[in-house]
This record gives sequence, structure tokens and C-alpha cells, in this order.
Amino acid sequence: MISTKEKQQLCQSCPHRRNYYCQRHDDEVKRVIKNRETCEGWGNVPKPEAKPATAMGETIRLGFCMPNMAMGGVTRLLLTMMNAQVKHGFEWSGVAIGDAAVFDMETAKRVLQHCPIYCTVDDPKFEGLVTIVSNACQTIVDQSDVVNFWGYIESNAEIDSTDWDAKPMLVVSHGQCEWTRKNLAVSFSKGSKHIPVAVSEAAAESYLDLTQDDVRVIYNAVEFSRCAPARDRDEVRREWGIAPGVKAVGFIGRFAMDKNPMATAKAVAELGEGYHAVYVGEGWQSEQVIAEAKALCGDRLTVIPRVEDVGTVLAALDCVVTAATYEGGPLVAAEAWLAGCPVVSTPSGMIPELERDHGLLTYGVSNDPTNRWLKNAVLAALEGDERVERARKLAWNLFSPGRMVLAYEAAIRDALKPQPVEVQKRGFIENLKGWLKCWSTAG
Repeated sequence: MISTKEKQQLCQSCPHRRNYYCQRHDDEVKRVIKNRETCEGWGNVPKPEAKPATAMGETIRLGFCMPNMAMGGVTRLLLTMMNAQVKHGFEWSGVAIGDAAVFDMETAKRVLQHCPIYCTVDDPKFEGLVTIVSNACQTIVDQSDVVNFWGYIESNAEIDSTDWDAKPMLVVSHGQCEWTRKNLAVSFSKGSKHIPVAVSEAAAESYLDLTQDDVRVIYNAVEFSRCAPARDRDEVRREWGIAPGVKAVGFIGRFAMDKNPMATAKAVAELGEGYHAVYVGEGWQSEQVIAEAKALCGDRLTVIPRVEDVGTVLAALDCVVTAATYEGGPLVAAEAWLAGCPVVSTPSGMIPELERDHGLLTYGVSNDPTNRWLKNAVLAALEGDERVERARKLAWNLFSPGRMVLAYEAAIRDALKPQPVEVQKRGFIENLKGWLKCWSTAG
């Protein structure tokens, strides 16, 4: 039994406390302490017993709950699933977002082609695209057979008031870092039936001891149409200000320091004249990334916003650098492989396990590589060898959207199919011993 003093101490640091008011229980803190015996914030609420898994019908209504509607790796995965040109058993029931932070209008419009978007709080940024409800997460739970809950590293009032036990939860590990582990911990703290998936073997390790179930590894898919060039290479390079004969070294992705975007600029600075850095993307650290790249490369730098036509970008580049220490994919490597663009990469995410099984696919550097190492890896990538074609063939076979969506459907159906009841059969001797025992007891 938790003491009153312990309750007071825990309530003092609780994020749901607002002065003398408890948002979790909609009451005064002192009344909560006096009248309640249990609280999630006190850590003494018993975990509900897992409800029996319910077999899925012909159609699985899959819904998504995530913090926002930004364009990133996870929303890209969501759209790739929804756009997959293969017959599958999913019906997309909706997406719940937590707020309007980093709301991307174009991403929202693409999602709305498949399902509604819900939020609990309205915002002018939504421009009428988002349906406002009293509890967006609960709306998704009510409308779905399975819910994918992702992206939260701490709970909130909306999440706490949602009946997660009502439906099985699809949990996906997208990375290797501490943030991913916190995200998984929050997901496993809600609900009673979880279906664990990871986008690589490396990402699967982030589950640690959260689950005893087998973690299904399903590699992220690539929308093949995005990787086909729509414009002429020379025309695009002229627009970028790259002279004939100059080599273009690219960074594609989120402008954030955890992605180590400076590796591309460091390589170009080390290589000197005849090499040009191209940065494609956006992010919350854009100003810092661009300023530091400019300081390293000077005029040998081109920065363009995020584009959907990544195939045209990859066709105009001579190689791509992806140098993050922790990744789930990285997705840009898969897209570059498919487009036949050489990749310089750290040993992160899926890359080590794929190279273990299929041979060299990238021109490798260590985590936090030296400028000289980056230079030599880029030179090797520009020279090229059999690994470019090997990677391209692997990408065609492994990163199909149809394959991915069917793998997710199989993972859900396998996890929720009724388990047969085992009846232990006893032979004649065992039965005879039982009868004799009963007879002797009766005598």
C-alpha cells in the first residue's frame, strides 16, 4: 500500500498536475490523494490481463495514431503502404494526430485520398483538412480492428483516457537510438495485446526486454515510381549551377544534426575543386546545416527544398552520402540503390545485415568518420564497381511496396489467429495406471 506521503511526492512531480488541479483525474490533487488508492502516476495500477486475440475477418481496418502530420520516414512509409498496387486485406480507418506542429499540407492531402485525419484540438494550419473530435486516439480505436501507435515518448491526457485495451496494437521500431526505446516503452505501457515489428534487425534490438514475442522484421518499401527520373540530368545540373565534368555529391533527407548532414560538405571540402555538394530537404535545423555547409563548401553548394521527384535528383547526382550513427533504414539508401546511384554510408540500420547476407552494397565509412575517410569513400563510389548493380537488383527484389504491405498483413494475421488447444493423448498404460489408482483409492 502506497503511503500518503509517497502519493504527495509523486503528485508533486507529475506532468498532469496544474497547481492544485489533477488533469488526469479531473479533480483537486488533495482529493485525489485522499480518495484514490491507485493511479498510473503512482505506478500501482495493475496491468490488465491480455484479452484473447480475435481472428481478423477478410478485411483488417488499420488505423494510425501519431504526434503530427509531418513528412518524414514514418509518414512516407504510411503513404507507401496506402499506395501499394497489390491486392491486400487492409482498409485504412484513419490517422489521429496530436497537434498542428510541423503540419505538412501536401502530406495531409495525400493521406486524405485514403482515409480521414483526426485531431482533438483545432488549428488554422489545418485549413479544414482535419476532422476535430473530442478524442482523436479513441476515435481511431473505435473505428479500427488494429491500431498502429507510434511517435510518443511520453503520455498525455488524451492518450491516458483512450481505451487501448479494446484493440490489438501494432508497434513498429523504426530505429536504434534512445528516442526509439522511449517510444516503444510508451507504446507497450498502453494496451494489452501488442504485435511487435521492426524495420531492420538492428531496429528490433531496441525492444530490449519489452516483449517475449518474436519481433517480425519488415524492411521499409520504396515507391518505385519516385525513383525514376522525370527530367534530363544535364538540364537539372545546369539549374544547380554545376559545370560539366564536376562531380555532384548529395545529402537527401531531414536537415538535423542527428543525421550527420555535415559529412557531405566535409567530403566536398576535402576533395576540393571539381566537386559540388547538393543538399535536398528541410528540417528544424535547416539554418544551422546550411550555414555550416556554406562555410565548408563556399560557392560549391546547392540547396533545394524537399521534392517528391527524388528520381530526378538521384539521376543528377554522382553519389549520395548517408552518415547517421543510428537509422532504421536508411530509406534514402534504398531509393539510391534502386536508382543506381552509389551510396557512401555508415554501418547503421539495415545496411550491415544486408551486406552480411548479400555482399557489399555501399562504400563504407565508420560512425563519425574523418574527412580523409569520407574523401576516399566518395572517390571509390565515383569510380564504381559491381556493388552498384548488386544493390540495384537487391532493391528491386526487397523493397517492393506490395511485398511490404502483404508482410504487415501476414504479421497481424499470424499474431491474432486463434491458437489451437492442445489435447494431450494418453496411451493404454497411462490410462490403466489411472484406473488402478482410482480403484485403490475407492477401496
